[in-house]
Amino acid sequence: MATIIINGEEHTLPEGEKLNAIQLALRVGVDIPYYCWHPALSVVANCRMCEIEVGSKDPKTGEIKMIPNKLVPACQTPAKDMTVLVTNSPKVKAHQRMVMEYLLINHPLDCPVCDQAGECGLQDYSYEYGQAIHRFVEERNVNPRKDVSDLIQLNQDRCIMCTRCVRFTREITQTGELQVMRRGSHAEIDIFPGHPVDNPLAGNVVDLCPVGALLDKDFLHKQRVWFLSKHDSLCTRCSTGCNVSAEENRGALWRFKPRFNPHVNDYWICDEGRASYKTANDLALLAAMYVRQDGDLRLVPIDQALNAAGRGLARAAESGGTIAGVMSPFLTVEEAYLMASYLKGLSPASVLALGPVPTRGEDLTIQPDQHKGRTGDTSFIVARPFTIRAEKCPNRRGVEAVLEHFQGEVIGFDDLLRRAKAGEFQALYIVSDAIDPWIGEAEARELRDKVEFLVMQDTQVTTLAELADVVLAGATFAEKAGCYVNADGRLQYAEAALPPRDGSLPDLDLLAILLGRGRGPVHSRDILAELAQMVPAFAVAEGGKIPAFGIVLEQPEPVGPGVPFADPWTQPRGLKGDRPGETSPKGSRNA
Repeated sequence: MATIIINGEEHTLPEGEKLNAIQLALRVGVDIPYYCWHPALSVVANCRMCEIEVGSKDPKTGEIKMIPNKLVPACQTPAKDMTVLVTNSPKVKAHQRMVMEYLLINHPLDCPVCDQAGECGLQDYSYEYGQAIHRFVEERNVNPRKDVSDLIQLNQDRCIMCTRCVRFTREITQTGELQVMRRGSHAEIDIFPGHPVDNPLAGNVVDLCPVGALLDKDFLHKQRVWFLSKHDSLCTRCSTGCNVSAEENRGALWRFKPRFNPHVNDYWICDEGRASYKTANDLALLAAMYVRQDGDLRLVPIDQALNAAGRGLARAAESGGTIAGVMSPFLTVEEAYLMASYLKGLSPASVLALGPVPTRGEDLTIQPDQHKGRTGDTSFIVARPFTIRAEKCPNRRGVEAVLEHFQGEVIGFDDLLRRAKAGEFQALYIVSDAIDPWIGEAEARELRDKVEFLVMQDTQVTTLAELADVVLAGATFAEKAGCYVNADGRLQYAEAALPPRDGSLPDLDLLAILLGRGRGPVHSRDILAELAQMVPAFAVAEGGKIPAFGIVLEQPEPVGPGVPFADPWTQPRGLKGDRPGETSPKGSRNA
C-alpha cells in the first residue's frame, strides 16, 4: 500500500491502483484545476493549468526533497509511494493566475451571450484561480465562427487549444476529422477539407470542450443551463442503455448529456440517442383517455376509462374467454411485472406476449485506440468499446425475464398475432409506448375484427388506438421512473424527468389502479422490491436498491478497489467523482 503526502497530509493508495496526481487529489477532496487532461484520452499537458510542486519523502530519514525551481504537470505525475504533492503554495497559486491570464488574452469575454455560461471552465477557474486585473492591451486575435458539421459550431475565439476534441476523433472514434492548424498565436482547430465531424459519436466533442468553443447548434441559444433541472436517466433508443442526464425546464426536455458509467457507455453517447429527447416534447402525443360509446370513441375522465377497461377485461375472464396481453419492450421491468400480475390474476389462462422488438441495420461497435488514452484508474474497464445496437428498444431482456417467470416461455408478437387472427382470444390488452410505428393499418384492422374487446395503452395516436374500445394514455420514457435491462443483462434505473402530460398517467399508476392498489401514485422502488422477492431473476435488486452503475442480473457484480473518475467538464455539473454505491430512486414521479 502506497503512502502519498498531499499538502502535508498523508493518504494511502490501495494496492493495484495506478492514479495520477489529479485523480488522487480528487479522491481525497483536493481539487487540482485542469483543462486538457481527460481520463479517457492521452496526456498532452499543454494547458499547464494543473502544474504543482512535486517531491519525495525518504522513508528512512523522513526527509522531504522537492524538485527545485520547477512546477510539474499533475496530469503527468504518477501517484507513487512517498510522493509529495503541494497544490496550494504561493508559487502554485501565482502560476495558476498567470495561466488564467494567458488563456484569456484573446478571449472575447462574451459570457452574457455564450451558451456555455453556467458550466464553463473558464468562468469557474477564473473566479477560483484567476485575477481581476487584465494587463493585455494589444489588439486581440479575432477569428470568425465556423461550422465543423451540420450540428456543431466552432467559436475559435473562445478556444484554449486543450485539443480534447482532436484527441477524441483520433483516439476514440479514430475518424480523425479534427486537427490543429498553424502554430503559436495563430493556431486553431479545424476540419480536414470535405470531412466534417459527422461520425456517430460526433456530439461528444461538444461535451468534452471545457469552454464555449464547440457548441451544439440544436441547443444553441435555447436555454440557460442554470434554469435546467437535471435527472439521472437512460437513453431508450437502443438496447445499450446509455446513462444520460435528462435536462428539463418548464415541462419540456431540452437536451441529453452523457453520464459516466464504466460498464455501459463510458463517457459517451451516440448522436442518435442525443437527439432522442425530442420525442418527449412531441405535441401530437396522446393526451386523453377514451371509451367507445355508441360506436364512437369519446373523451372521458381517467377513472371512467380505467373502470371501463377493468370491467371489459373482467367480463371476458368471467365468461371463460381467453385474455391476451402484449407487453412492449419499452416498458420498465416494474410495469411489466404489474401488467403480468394483473392479467394472470384475472385468469391464469391469460396469454402474455412480448411486443414487437424494433431492429434497424446491424450493431455498430466503435473500438477506441488501445495504445492511447486511459491514464490512471485501472480498476475499471479500459478503452471500452462503444456499441450502437441494432435492437432499438431498451428492455427486451427485462420483459422476457418477467414473461419467463409468469408463464415459463416467451411468446413473440408474430405468434400471438397468428393466434389472435385464428380467433383464440376474446379480449386483448396491448401496452405499446413504442416511439416508431409497429403495426400496419390493414393488420391492425384484421386484429381488431378478431377480438371482442380491445384495450390500447399508448403514447401515440395510432390506427390500433382509433379502433380500440378503451384508449389509455400512458407515459413517455421521460415521464416515468423505473428499471431497464440492457443488452448485456445489466439492470439500471432511470428517473422521471417530466411530470405526466395533462390527461395521461404513468403506466405504473394505470396498472396499479387496475390491480386495485389504490389511486395514489405508486413508487417504482416498492414495486422493484416486490419484484426482487417474487421473481428470482431480479433477486439482485433486493430491497428495491441497485448500485449507481446498475448490476448484472445473473450475479452480483463486485465493485473494483478504486473509485471511478467522472471528469467535471464532461459530466453534468455537481457530479464530480461519481461514486459507486447503493442508491434509491428519488425526486420524481414514480420514484
